[in-house]
Amino acid sequence: MGKIKFCGLLIVGLAFLMSSCLGNDDTTIDDWNLGNAQISTFSLSNDSIEGLSDVVFTIDQLNGKIYNRDSMPYGTVIDEKVICSISYEFGALGTIFVSSETGDTVYWNGSDSVDFSSPVLITVYPYDGVSTKTYEAWINIHQVNPDSMVWELYSGLIPGKSFSEMKILSYNDSYYMYAKDPSGFGTGVECKLYRSETSDMVKWEQIPLTGMPENTVLSRMTEYESFLYTFTTDGELYRSADGRSWSQVEDVPYIQVLIGSIPEIKTGGSPVLSGISKVDETLRFVVMNENMEWQTGTVVPASFPLSGFDALNYEAMYYPYLSISGGRDSEDHLSGMTWSTMNGLSWISITNEQSGFSSREGPVFFSYDDTLFYLIGGLDASGAALKDVYYSKDRGVTWWQDTVHIMPEDYSARGFSSVIIDKDNFILLFGGKVGKDTNILNELWRGRINRLGFRKD
Repeated sequence: MGKIKFCGLLIVGLAFLMSSCLGNDDTTIDDWNLGNAQISTFSLSNDSIEGLSDVVFTIDQLNGKIYNRDSMPYGTVIDEKVICSISYEFGALGTIFVSSETGDTVYWNGSDSVDFSSPVLITVYPYDGVSTKTYEAWINIHQVNPDSMVWELYSGLIPGKSFSEMKILSYNDSYYMYAKDPSGFGTGVECKLYRSETSDMVKWEQIPLTGMPENTVLSRMTEYESFLYTFTTDGELYRSADGRSWSQVEDVPYIQVLIGSIPEIKTGGSPVLSGISKVDETLRFVVMNENMEWQTGTVVPASFPLSGFDALNYEAMYYPYLSISGGRDSEDHLSGMTWSTMNGLSWISITNEQSGFSSREGPVFFSYDDTLFYLIGGLDASGAALKDVYYSKDRGVTWWQDTVHIMPEDYSARGFSSVIIDKDNFILLFGGKVGKDTNILNELWRGRINRLGFRKD
């Protein structure tokens, strides 16, 4: 306490001397400037702490806070004293630093190094020797690895229900779950429809579903031009304007496989619905435009997957694309490749055979973290479930197994899940099967790369 009293007397004395000197020079300085204790600029540096000198600090004058909005990288350690550089609105007779953790006090001389391993209280004494202003200053450091991915078992789906097949998609600002219930009538695969709000995936309400045949292939359900489309094992095409009432589309070629849709882009080009049709006992690629007119393309290669693949449409360099990964071809071989098209009439295998993923069916395939492609899980040739993660930086040409963003230990390996990326950059994995003939898992997993959840204000 003796030192603080002495410091206060010293400051008052200096203020008196300064006011006398200013008076002798006939210089007039208003009272506000004499009592102005505001810090105008603030920075820290230490050659041993990488990036510290580049940190931009925000000075909140109203609340007396000094901090960096953009946190320093995860793993940064402030274990040495740092050089503090301060400028003031008008000037200061003295500045005192007090550690909020230890209470250590530094009567700062303008060049002393200061311990910033914990928040610091900075009190500024202006020239009037009476007014003071105190700031709390600290360094924000990311406390989690921004590039790690955190997964959680978010919820169950429909309690007490067991489904043999499931497809969940985002449609009309809701999540729609189409599920085949083995306890149904007829062939025992009655299809039911459930809906949830995108903000509440725990509550699912069953809503009426009409017009959908029991032999519908749910896994290939696709949105195109605001309609939902799917096909049956009899080669028929069905569509719905609301997801609830379905009707058969007339004047359609025999649909062997519905692949997906190719988007419309700003620079032009018409969107199309892409599929495979049997024409004179030959499988050919076909597309339907927005006028529901069909066009036939090239013959389907023997190695092109006909089932068990996942599809992804996207835009790159102002061109539209549709790609698929994984699956089982006409000769019953599993694929470890990615195929791609710009028009749906011809497809090419784009994956380098030496840098693809292991052959599988039922993976989830999606775009995430800007332009990266990800592929998770599936079932291998022996029917064993997988939980490995692959990523591609070149849209499916080259794949690397991911050793950082791995699935958690308590996540059961599986295939045939539904995947949705929500507005908050969460990856939502719905259901899935641990074997081809098993029922759907009653689980929803949610994961996100940490930095994609950081605030950007």
